[in-house]
Amino acid sequence: MTEWRQQAASAVEAELEHARQSEEWSLLGPLRRTDDGDYVVDLRGRRIRPLNDIRLAGADGPRQGAAIPASTVFERGLLWLRDVGPLPPECDRVWAREITHGEVLERLARGLRELGDSPLAEKFAKGALDAAGEDAYTTCFVPGVHLVWGPPGSGKTHVAARAAAELARQGKRVLLLTADAASVDASLAAVDHPERIGLQHDLTELSEVDSALHRLDSQLSGYDHEEFLAAERRIENGQRAAALEAEFCRVRERHWEAARDLSVARETLRLARRNHDRVASEHARRTEVRVLTHRLARVEERLTEIRERMRSHSLLYRGRKNDRRELRDVENERRLLVSRIEDCRQRVNMVSDDVRRLKSELDDAQRRADELERAESEVRSQLELLRDELVRLHAAGIADESDHRYYAGCLHRNLPQLHAEREALRARSKHRAALRGRFEERLWWIGEHGYELRSEDEAWWWQTEPVVVSTMERLAPTGRGFDTVLIDDAGSARLCDVLFAVAQARETAVVFGDLAQPWPQVRPEYLEQLPEVGQWVLSTPFSHCGILTPSDAYAHPGCAVLPQQYRVGPAIQAIADNIGYMALAAAERGHTDVVLLDTAGEPVERAALARLLVEAVEDGGAVLVPTDEQIDEWRQVLRDTLTVDVGTVATVTDHELATVVIDLTTEGWYDRVRSFLSGIARARDRLYLLADLEAVTSAPTGTPLGAVNALYRQGGLQVRRLAEGLIPQQRQQSATDWTVTVIDRATSDGTMTG
Repeated sequence: MTEWRQQAASAVEAELEHARQSEEWSLLGPLRRTDDGDYVVDLRGRRIRPLNDIRLAGADGPRQGAAIPASTVFERGLLWLRDVGPLPPECDRVWAREITHGEVLERLARGLRELGDSPLAEKFAKGALDAAGEDAYTTCFVPGVHLVWGPPGSGKTHVAARAAAELARQGKRVLLLTADAASVDASLAAVDHPERIGLQHDLTELSEVDSALHRLDSQLSGYDHEEFLAAERRIENGQRAAALEAEFCRVRERHWEAARDLSVARETLRLARRNHDRVASEHARRTEVRVLTHRLARVEERLTEIRERMRSHSLLYRGRKNDRRELRDVENERRLLVSRIEDCRQRVNMVSDDVRRLKSELDDAQRRADELERAESEVRSQLELLRDELVRLHAAGIADESDHRYYAGCLHRNLPQLHAEREALRARSKHRAALRGRFEERLWWIGEHGYELRSEDEAWWWQTEPVVVSTMERLAPTGRGFDTVLIDDAGSARLCDVLFAVAQARETAVVFGDLAQPWPQVRPEYLEQLPEVGQWVLSTPFSHCGILTPSDAYAHPGCAVLPQQYRVGPAIQAIADNIGYMALAAAERGHTDVVLLDTAGEPVERAALARLLVEAVEDGGAVLVPTDEQIDEWRQVLRDTLTVDVGTVATVTDHELATVVIDLTTEGWYDRVRSFLSGIARARDRLYLLADLEAVTSAPTGTPLGAVNALYRQGGLQVRRLAEGLIPQQRQQSATDWTVTVIDRATSDGTMTG
């Protein structure tokens, strides 16, 4: 390993020691859904790094809960998600496996230390360049290591792409590293698995149930259904008790009436029976008299017979003694019968009542009494049942005023119905936790399977594709080099990155770039004091080879030049000239409106300005701010404006925009002249400068505001008061009042002037 590799690797490792250790998954941002139904995550103002995997998940990340793989397309600071399918509510954030700065540094340090034989990198590390071709395009076919300088808008990216295609047709294997590939690296195609949509449907249904249960739990917080049912029972008891008490009163009245009627019937029966018994006893005595009289007649006959027998027999008749005894007995019987007959006759009254009528009345009274007794018994039983039910209800509890208030409040809030819905959901989906786990595990496997397939495809792509288009961040040793390496937009690239890229070339390496790009940076800043960091990290490919100005580029034999420019208007050229950058030249028939939006010293109402920008920037544009601190303010007001990018010069990836708005209301641009130049050179049709005119007119020369002031004094700057509430449309006439003549030849100092 030569000394430069050790030094460069040490410089990278010094920065790596301070790099933040990132997690496996990084949060890109919340998922938004546009009015058109598309899903998008806003990455405006964020440095875009290559993405290896995209998942839609919850706040805890893809490792916890559902993680849905998604395809993405990166456009103008926005990451659009394609073919998302049904989404569970909890999958409201976009997570990514992205190549972090620490991973890039670690890969670079390891690659530099393990770098094998690389003659072109060795030559470039010494600052030695091979002779360039006749122009930038032919230089790409000349063996060796070369530089190509071109100011903004000179077509560097187009030349590199055209040369790569032609080299591939010639059978060469080409690596094209370009910043334009950042959008490609942020775009991602998920593997289309047949089960994915079905699993998402199932998870969405489960999540809807979970969401409904969570909502119901929240609504039912503090609600006790058993207490509600108890209050309902007490209220029902009270209502039933009131009804039963009224019924009890009515039955009691009926019982009283029945008891009264029964008492009357019993008294009537008693009288009827007494009358009947009285008449019946008199009839019995009369019958007894008749019977006794009949017996008396027989007794009289016997007496006559005995007396006659005694008179007819003689004194010596032996049965005389028996006859006298029998006579005495019969006479005694006769006396008794006469006495009893006399007694009966004395007790018998004259009865004229009809016995049958009395018997009928007695029967009727008995029947009436029996009926009333049964009726009274039934009413009494009913009354006892009502009394027992009332006692039971009062023992179970009767609702009071608090029960009524609680019950009415629950019904007013529909809590019982919500409770029933919750119980129904729980019963219907009691196994949802197990199902969710199974679905999430399967979905995670699908995502990991797709991630592995993409990694294999990318490795195969790096090994076999004739033209590999990528960025510096994805560069890694492949084991199989490239015939030609073309590095686009590397004017401000770090030397160690470019050296590692050049080392991948076997025959030709060409580095394209501009001298006006912002310088490389290192974090933390005190690392700038390390010699190896200053030499191998903070140096650019052009400064390392001694090319610091356009004149140096023209003069260096190993550097080709792209002098012709295609998008810069005269006003943009004038601002660059006024700030000291003489490399810009107005394109033929090129025109760019430059408008100063004068804030007049008032605070900028960005929301109102954003509405005007929406109308003015129909074909795409960007708002450029000097530092990251100003990004959030603009991003908030442009949240729903999806055609306008927002960020710093480093984070806005597009190099040509129809409209550019540069916020000059802060002092951050004073020490960022290169960033300011890069920003104004990106405007093709319109350049809006947001600033206070008074601050512009008092700005010192050599600063961005001083350059704008020079254009204002020359009459080439349109000024509109921001308070007037309009942004003018593109003018048909030139932005300057003078004619600019472009001299298509190199001057003595190697610059293009007009």
